[in-house]
Amino acid sequence: MATTEILEAPHAAATDKENAKQTLLDEARLSLDLNEHGIFFNAEELVKLQDPIELVSGFGWGRGLSGFKLPHGVNAHGQFAKYTPYSLKAEDGEAVLYKDSERIGAVEFNRHHPASEQRLSTGEKVRDIVNVTQFGGLHVMYSNECSLKDLGEDCLYCAFNERAKDGERYKVLLKTPKQVAEAYDIARQAGTANHFRITGGFVPERRELEYYLDVADAIHDKYDSFYGCAVIGAPADLNVLPKYKEAGYSTVSTNIEVWDKNIFAAMCPGKEKRNGGWQHWVDTLLASVEVFGRGNVHSTIVGGLEPVESTLAGIEFLASRGVVCHFSSFRPEKGTPLAGYRSPEASWHWDLMDRATDIYQRHGFTTLQMHNGNAAGPHSAQVHQIKSGEFVGDKLLPWKFPAID
Repeated sequence: MATTEILEAPHAAATDKENAKQTLLDEARLSLDLNEHGIFFNAEELVKLQDPIELVSGFGWGRGLSGFKLPHGVNAHGQFAKYTPYSLKAEDGEAVLYKDSERIGAVEFNRHHPASEQRLSTGEKVRDIVNVTQFGGLHVMYSNECSLKDLGEDCLYCAFNERAKDGERYKVLLKTPKQVAEAYDIARQAGTANHFRITGGFVPERRELEYYLDVADAIHDKYDSFYGCAVIGAPADLNVLPKYKEAGYSTVSTNIEVWDKNIFAAMCPGKEKRNGGWQHWVDTLLASVEVFGRGNVHSTIVGGLEPVESTLAGIEFLASRGVVCHFSSFRPEKGTPLAGYRSPEASWHWDLMDRATDIYQRHGFTTLQMHNGNAAGPHSAQVHQIKSGEFVGDKLLPWKFPAID
């Protein structure tokens, strides 16, 4: 081989890698555009390609698609919209995404794990108790109601209590530790409980701690250990934090929601009045790092409720102290005081995504740490993977939690 060919080969490979990275980043940006504009689709056509339960299930609110992978593997979802440039059409046994008349490519719908349809001894299906995620983990929403409603202190953007009114989708308002442990056991035997995340509505602190400990004890009746994240409110007494670790939880998350102190007080009146306000929520996160270690403490900010620079300042501050602070996209939901408002456009959310994932990269968080916290984390985790070069060709391969057995 000539000298010039030897020199050109690595350069060509590097160029191909960078081109593939840009393709994947563009697709991640497309997913945010879909979130803003929605997707037009004919449900009857898509049902022929997919189980209707799998097609529309999930924690979404309203008429939409539960989730799918774009042509290069980036996750996306979209609410139904009549007037949008994006559409899904059934073609030759596939669902194909279009922007106006331009064919983007075939998408792949996320599918329920078969374990989701198994029944507990009490008659409920596993999917009524836990959500088996595409990453090989379980997400448990142990309660479908938040006590802040009775106090008139609901977070202004949150539709948690509104969702609880949907008795068809949310059949079990309060899941017992025994039910959660039995669903966990069924999923683990099926090889898909390699991560366990538990959260719920705001409840009195003592009740939350006791419930989480009871769930851990119920799991320990059969298993020596589990890998899981406890999503909790900021406890008045920070000395209780080690109890979660002693119970077996590997990570913990306390969701601050808004970084700007004044906007936090306005948007989260209950969190401001209970648990010591904004400063105590920050103190809880920093104290949690002392207990669980760097990268094993998480939080979330709702992207779009404050200026982007404020959100990024919070992510940087917390990351520098070992906290993985995720972010979601604000979506105004019916039944909330912010219904009818607009979320910032997709370009705003992409600016947040791009700069925040640069922060995660700079502070050395791993892909596992990006995934093992909040439900808001997977999209930023995928962009983190792309920026880390964790893809093959121009495809982002499905990521799974490491097996624990």
